[in-house]
Amino acid sequence: MNKKGFTLIETIMVIAILALLMLILVPNVISLINKNNIKSCQNLEDSIKNAAKVYVANNKYQLGFSCDTAKEITIQTLVDSGDLKLTDNKLVNPVSGKDIPLSSKIKVTYNCTTKDFNYEFDEFVTNEFKLCD
Repeated sequence: MNKKGFTLIETIMVIAILALLMLILVPNVISLINKNNIKSCQNLEDSIKNAAKVYVANNKYQLGFSCDTAKEITIQTLVDSGDLKLTDNKLVNPVSGKDIPLSSKIKVTYNCTTKDFNYEFDEFVTNEFKLCD
């Protein structure tokens, strides 16, 4: 007898092996993608803060900081100054997929005691970056 093709048992075994591989691989791939998105989100947050630090360092006298006073800087200001580079003229949170508006603000406060600046995002951006944790 000339045998061409697979028996039912062979086909079922192949399907079972593929299903087992999928059960093992899919959760690992999803976990890896989520970790990568969270790391990208944290990097985006750091990039915005670092751009704000550079902007403040270059413009602190023009901004007129005094003790414990706050100034607000928009993300658009950081882009216009060249301190923050954008891809496709927008910022997207890699975890949520939402656009972060360029009108979002970073509140910069100067502390005279520590002689240091504190940087805080506005509520929308803060809520977006909570997804990064």
